[in-house]
Amino acid sequence: MEQAERSSFLYFTGQGSDKVYQVHLRPKDDGWVVDYGNGRRGGTLSTGTKTSSPVAYEAALKIYDKVVKEKTSKGYTPDQSGALYTSTDLAGRVSGELPQLPTLILEEQAARYFDDPGWGLQEKADGENRILLIEGEAVRGTNRRGLFVDVPQAWTGTAGAAAGRTVIAGEHVGDAFMAFDLLELQGQDLRGAPFIERFGHLRTVASSMPWIALLELELTAEGKRRRAAELLAAHGEGYVLKALDAPFSAGRSTSSLKFKFNQSATCEVIRVNAQRSVAVGLRDDAGAMIDLGNVTVPPNEALPAVGTLVEVRYLYRYAGGKFEQPVYKGQRPDMTAEDAVLSQVTRIKDRSAALDDEAA
Repeated sequence: MEQAERSSFLYFTGQGSDKVYQVHLRPKDDGWVVDYGNGRRGGTLSTGTKTSSPVAYEAALKIYDKVVKEKTSKGYTPDQSGALYTSTDLAGRVSGELPQLPTLILEEQAARYFDDPGWGLQEKADGENRILLIEGEAVRGTNRRGLFVDVPQAWTGTAGAAAGRTVIAGEHVGDAFMAFDLLELQGQDLRGAPFIERFGHLRTVASSMPWIALLELELTAEGKRRRAAELLAAHGEGYVLKALDAPFSAGRSTSSLKFKFNQSATCEVIRVNAQRSVAVGLRDDAGAMIDLGNVTVPPNEALPAVGTLVEVRYLYRYAGGKFEQPVYKGQRPDMTAEDAVLSQVTRIKDRSAALDDEAA
């Protein structure tokens, strides 16, 4: 058995409470200990230990697992909203379903698609990519890596009992599922059908499930421009342009294009600082880690350890320098180290040009 540190961050928002519970499996001296912290979210946590002295790894792991199980059985959940989640033995296993990932484009590239009647526009929701597999009243979810993940309990038992499997693609945002595509409908594979046809079926499916929010599709040039302007004014994440006649294809796609008002990148934590901030970095083409600067971790977020992958939103990066106005968005357990690369960063500003702008 590999001996590795573990941490769980659990939340509870029921009965007028908003609490957090942390449990950590850590090495100490010649053994392992299980430490914990609990209290009001955003406040100072009371800390303690479940092991009065270091014990063997196997013994500490049993204690750690027991604490996590006890807390989840009392209503604590890994989701920061405090929503109760399903617990399935499938979590972490390969599902065989992979999402379609839109290609990032610049604003000047996006403009021409507004006037093209072969393209539609949807909001880019600010959540985690999900594909839902619905069979009867059972609802299972997968992440962008194709692994099964637990989903809110509120999504189960309300899907109806239609024959055959239905597969919906969307984003998990808070307690809601924001749907943007339909891959299967009651056992019928729709992946080869044009997107506009799949979306028509999705509208009907979404109306029958109260926890699904449909990401509406704008088809006219006027509608696309209006929706893009509304999303910008509302500080939205951005929008996605979809080729209406394109079939579904898993992986990075050129028939699905995204424009983001503020760019974000999946980064690796390379240093934990004082005052609740971490330094983040990305690897360049040669594999060298490039320091992109510090970002503050909000008090309601768990402080990530070195090596953790996190999402950071930023205005731009100075050429050869750091992120400008970085904002911590949270941990990204659905990503891998191969995703934390410098090529993600396309919004780069020349520092001398910035100085000229300030002087003008």
